[in-house]
Order: sequence, then structure tokens, then C-alpha cells
Amino acid sequence: MGRHRKRRRAPHRMSRRIALVSAGLLIPLTGGAVVFAATTDAARPAAHSSRSHGTSRPPAAAAHPGARPQTATVRPAASPTPAGPAPATQTPASPPAGPRIGFAPYADVLAWPPLDLPKTAGTTHVKDYTLGFVAAGGGCSAAWGGLSPLDDPFAERRIKAVPGKLIVSFGGPRGTELARSCGSVDDLAKQYQAVLDATDPAGIDFFLNEGALADGASVERRTQALARLQGEHTDLGVSITLPLHRSGLSGDALDVLHSAADGGLRVSTVNLIPADGDEQSLISSATAAHGQLQHLYHQSDAQVWQRMGVTPVIGIAAAGTGFRPADAEQLVAWAQARGLGRLSMWSVTRDTPCTLNTSTANDTCSGLDEDAGAFSKIFQPF
Repeated sequence: MGRHRKRRRAPHRMSRRIALVSAGLLIPLTGGAVVFAATTDAARPAAHSSRSHGTSRPPAAAAHPGARPQTATVRPAASPTPAGPAPATQTPASPPAGPRIGFAPYADVLAWPPLDLPKTAGTTHVKDYTLGFVAAGGGCSAAWGGLSPLDDPFAERRIKAVPGKLIVSFGGPRGTELARSCGSVDDLAKQYQAVLDATDPAGIDFFLNEGALADGASVERRTQALARLQGEHTDLGVSITLPLHRSGLSGDALDVLHSAADGGLRVSTVNLIPADGDEQSLISSATAAHGQLQHLYHQSDAQVWQRMGVTPVIGIAAAGTGFRPADAEQLVAWAQARGLGRLSMWSVTRDTPCTLNTSTANDTCSGLDEDAGAFSKIFQPF
């Protein structure tokens, strides 16, 4: 009798097994054995899942601003899985303000011998320039190089000689940015406005050295003053120039960008300037920074590349490394392939060979045996 019952129940158990295999809940193995298939939360019975009512897995947190930057070997942009959209609780990043400026090399308005910016296309074909540097001239007072007043005739002639768009840069590698000297947001905003009145630029740039990045109080003052200024000049483009390390951006640099995002300041371009390094290390470092900026802005690869700029130090740098025209050609090809927002160079005065009376130490020549304007001619088609 027991054997008879087993023979009658066997087809029932077999039919259940077939049904489970058909539903994808059992996986047949060699020899007739089966195992349970791995299921998603949605496929599990409601009694066995804490997310059975449609509650999705919380999104991964963005990189903390104080975290160490990614190494140069990490290439988030090349990941086979595209970056997802920003979590629904976050406000999408504001579109950049200001006109697009593809190539705008740096130049010091107080350089000596005086800058000879072409009034027409000239031999280098450069039209747009980034002129600096407006720094604190004693207390909360804007001055060229921290020395000359804004209406200095020498500086005014250099500004009027720009044939295209003008970007005015604040701070600089050796200057004290105004936010570190002005004690209040009101006073700082007035000084920024005074620069706009004196120069009428297409955009403004903030070249922040390591000291400025580490001064948290001045970072917040700068963000508040610029957000106020941008509220009054809605088409004002603001770029922030940050030191680029081999592993990307430092925690202090990311803090500056987080402050801008939290304070409602629209940063049109995040410009990266390395202290040294050839073209290949510059590209890998910029790629690492691209991944960091994706975590910050929650935008696509293309949108983040469009927000980025790169400024190589051309010629032989003080550390002995060299950036040559061949490096510039490769950088342009790489930038064009990714839709980079801006290229620049440090600086116009270095784009000339040295003579017996000049050297790379005073930043007036490249230290290379190249014709004057060699780098400008390569970068300008960008």
C-alpha cells in the first residue's frame, strides 16, 4: 500500500519540479539534480523580502568632498556602465552661464617687456585671453598684481588690445585672492563689482593656489559674494582654476566646488592646471578629475567634459619637465574627441624661444628651440 501511494505521488512532485524549472526558480544540473535559482527582490515572495512593496535600494552616496582623489589609473568615464541620473531628492545641476570660450591663454597685464597682444588675427591667430591677476592690494582693495590700481593706464592698454573675448583672472599663483583679505561678503562683492566695471569682461576666473584652497572662511565668503554678483549679472560666466595632481583634485579643491554648488553659484568651467608633467600624465590626471566631477555634478560624461578646462605649462618647467609642441598636438586631439570645454596655456609670454637675455626662470620664454607662437598655432584651432 505504501509503495502504491509513492508511485501515485511521484508524478505530482515531478509536475511541481517541472513548473519551478519553467518559472526559472530551479536550475537543472547534470544527472537530474536541481538547485534554487538566484532571484531578485522583485521575484521573491512578499513574505521573504523587506522591499516587497516597491521600495528601491537607496542610491550610492557621492564621494565625500574631503575624500582622497581617485588615482590616475581609475577612469570612471571609461566604465562600461554609464553613470546614472542624480537621485530624485537632489536638485539637478544648473546649466553653466556665460559664452563658450574655446582657447584663452593666460597673460599677465603687468608683464615686462609689455605684452604685445595682436589687434587683428596676426601670426598666432589668438583672439581670446585670460588676463590676470587681480589680487588684494592691501586690505580689501582690488589691484593688478596687488600693486597697480584697476585704472592703471598700463593695464588698461593691455585690456583694450584684446581682439576677442576677455576673461579677468583673480588670485594667481603668487597673489592673495580678495576673499582672503575682505572681512565681509558685502565688501568683497563691491570689489568684484569694481573689477567688472573697470574691465567689462566676458567672464571671470579664480586662480586659487593651495593657500586659498585651505582657507575655508574665505571659500565661503567668495561663494556668497559671487552668487550675489551672478544674481545681478545672470550671464556672467565664472571659472575656477584648480591645481591638478596626478591623482586628480585634492580634498580642499573639491570643498571649493561643493561650496559653490551648495551656495547656488554656477561654475561654468572647472579649469585644471598641473604644476608639472608631460602630456600623458596630464591626460590621465584630468581623466581622474573627470570622475570626481561626475560624482559632484551627477551629469553625463559629455556634460562634465564640457564643464572642464585644461591649462598645460608649456615649455620647460622649473622642475625640469617639458611640454613640447608634439604634446600639445596630442592634447588637442584628446580634448576634441571628448568635447572639452576649454583649453588654455601658461602662458602667452612663454610661447617664444629664449634668447641670451632671457631664461625660463623669469617666465618669459619656453626654453625650447621653437618659433614664437608655436603653441598658440596648435591650440587655437580648438
